[in-house]
Amino acid sequence: MAEADAPMALVGLDADTEAVYRELLTRGGGTADSLVTAFGLNRSQAVAQLDRLHRSGLLSRRSSGEYQTVDPRHALAALVESRTRQLAAVRDAASSLGELFDEARRSGTPQPDTRTISGAEEVGDCYYRLKQAARREICELQRPPYLLAPNEPLDEAAIRRGVRVRAVYAAASFDDDGGWQDLGSLVSRGEEARVVPALPVKLVLVDRSVASLTLEGGSTDCLYTEAPPLIEVLSELFDRYWAAAARLSAADTSAAPAPDGAGPVGGARRPTEEERQLLALFAAGVKDDAIARQFGVSTRTLRRRIQNLYAELGTTNRFGAGVAAARRNWL
Repeated sequence: MAEADAPMALVGLDADTEAVYRELLTRGGGTADSLVTAFGLNRSQAVAQLDRLHRSGLLSRRSSGEYQTVDPRHALAALVESRTRQLAAVRDAASSLGELFDEARRSGTPQPDTRTISGAEEVGDCYYRLKQAARREICELQRPPYLLAPNEPLDEAAIRRGVRVRAVYAAASFDDDGGWQDLGSLVSRGEEARVVPALPVKLVLVDRSVASLTLEGGSTDCLYTEAPPLIEVLSELFDRYWAAAARLSAADTSAAPAPDGAGPVGGARRPTEEERQLLALFAAGVKDDAIARQFGVSTRTLRRRIQNLYAELGTTNRFGAGVAAARRNWL
């Protein structure tokens, strides 16, 4: 029987006892003999029912042996209060029982480590240890500001021992002088690099089993974790940005731009190296000033070359250039 069908069960009265209680309420009380007649009980059963209701405070007993009902508004309120105190005691015991449970888990199986690391030096040590420990894969989301010196030797050493190194860079990573050269150095050594307009965090994910995540844009703190649920979420975050990012090759970061107007004219031709570079950087959201520095030309010269590309593709903006280039299979 559901609790809603037998609410008195919540205070310890089963359905049979509740039926007896309701009968006594209609009569104002009764005796064992009256219950024998009304319910067909034997005398011992009737006595047991009356005794149960008496102990619950729902009946009072007279010296004659007759039982009289007590106002249920008061009697049941007292029963509910008593049961509430009992349940509160059980709830209070949950804390100490939980400590026993936690202690057993701690002593049985080591728990994955998750902690905050503070300070540039400590964060740097963690960063280097992660990369040195990599055996299969390093996945990174990189954006400024950068607290550490360039880490080409670490990545190059990882690549030499067979570790796949993949990095997604925010376009702002190349705003400063030397940004493209640093990236070109890494890509030429085997790093796989892609670029997106912006990133929400900085992340180093090693072998899909341990990660370091910056907590805020300018913070010197990071979150270090080995917890599988967090690693799964961070892996999905990296994979999503990697799939959406614009690919960069060594040519994108180091090849000299072609002269103005270079390349054959015609709708079926393949893009020149400069056109391909510009399209990749457009897709990544890199600003004109940063592209000009990468090409080693003035912003004015770059914009003239961009206009030439727009004219070739029959458009007047970056979005239209991307659409037209996709139609020509230039991307």
